Amino acid sequence: MRTKAFASTLLLSILLFGCGGSSSTSEEEYPLHKDITVTIFWTGEDATSENGYIANIASAWDDLWMLDYGGLDDPYNRDGYIPASFIPLENSFYFALPYNDFDENGEKKKNLTSYIPWAKDDDNTSLSICKNRWIEITKNDKKAYAQWEDVGPFGEDDVDYVFGDAKPANSINDNAGLDVSPAVRDYLGLNDIDKISWRFVDEKDVPSGPWKNIVTTLNVNWPPPWYKPDINTTWEWQLTGELNTSYDADMYDIDLFDTNQTTIAELKHSGKKVICYFSAGTYEDWREDKDKFPSSILGNDLEDWEGEKWIDIRKLDTVLPIMRERLDLAKEKGCDGVEPDNVDGYSNDTGFDLTYQDQLIYNKTIANEARKRGLSVGLKNDLDQVEDLVIFYDFALNEECHIYNECGKLQPFIDANKPVFNAEYDQKYIDDSNEFENLCKDAKSRGFQTIVLPKNLDGTFRLSCE
Repeated sequence: MRTKAFASTLLLSILLFGCGGSSSTSEEEYPLHKDITVTIFWTGEDATSENGYIANIASAWDDLWMLDYGGLDDPYNRDGYIPASFIPLENSFYFALPYNDFDENGEKKKNLTSYIPWAKDDDNTSLSICKNRWIEITKNDKKAYAQWEDVGPFGEDDVDYVFGDAKPANSINDNAGLDVSPAVRDYLGLNDIDKISWRFVDEKDVPSGPWKNIVTTLNVNWPPPWYKPDINTTWEWQLTGELNTSYDADMYDIDLFDTNQTTIAELKHSGKKVICYFSAGTYEDWREDKDKFPSSILGNDLEDWEGEKWIDIRKLDTVLPIMRERLDLAKEKGCDGVEPDNVDGYSNDTGFDLTYQDQLIYNKTIANEARKRGLSVGLKNDLDQVEDLVIFYDFALNEECHIYNECGKLQPFIDANKPVFNAEYDQKYIDDSNEFENLCKDAKSRGFQTIVLPKNLDGTFRLSCE
């Protein structure tokens, strides 16, 4: 479990197996820690009295741990060794030991070679040499293997125990010296508080098993802070025409490609936050990066949108580099956040056999990529996946939930104290003041930020329920 908050330090999120590379140290040189009290923890665990009121949304090395893992590693609703509701993006066999190779300021500790067997003088100072390291855990002659993904229980500098032969310095929970995940618990048949033995092992000595199904490779991930709009944030949304900057709104949502950097800077100078729109689920033949979309990923045309086609989001190796470049462009232009559109292809006639799970994986990935760049990110429509995605997104943007009687599906965002930005287009709200008043009454009762706009979003008028 995480024991201290770290300063937000922008460090590279680098994919690599193991931790600190392979080591020449043999398995026999690592001491065996016998009769150690083990407790259970999990990514996404709420802060309670049982864990010292330390939530596990983040870990000591990954501010987005729950997001990078893929969601709550629910210990009570399992499908074998993984949570029943989704397939994790990282290893479900993980653990925490009470040592961190970074200090509370996010700086690498000194003289690591004097006590960490695999440390080297030329280790990269921006990478943890502990995160992702493997251990062997033994209970009644049965062995499990897991990767080091957090720091605890209740300590982060117990060098003599973790790397030596001392007993844990911690005195809580029967001197607990190891936290393990629900997958380790289930494989070994552990009680909530139990006794085990453990030792470090090199990656090359880890045998095949369920712990090898998905191996965690992400190193430290401490993205910069990003803009998180307040639930009462007012907004304007314009994607076509000459930008109308006269509206009294806290936040402007504008087109990423069609808005230049100077305009974005002027909006921010006037005190407004800027969200930049781009399509994450379609190809548009008028965009400057259109030639980067190979024909192999292009699907059916979008109805009523000439020149726009659905893309095969399952082909992440092809699609993600394009989307990462768009997110980089948003960061370069100074956008505070992004609105990725068309992220509900699985429920549309795309020409591909996209599943609910395909869409979840893609939408979680887009959200994480945005946050890693310090960008706020909003979930556009995709109402049937709100409950699965609310933790990954900072706000929701919806079109016409009032007309289609779908607003209730957005309640999880309000429950999480995250804003819902809703746009309505129906002419009755413009022509009939009573209809507009009733719309606003309903929107306010829900806590939504609802505005009535022209359907082509050209900035010519804006009726707000503020």
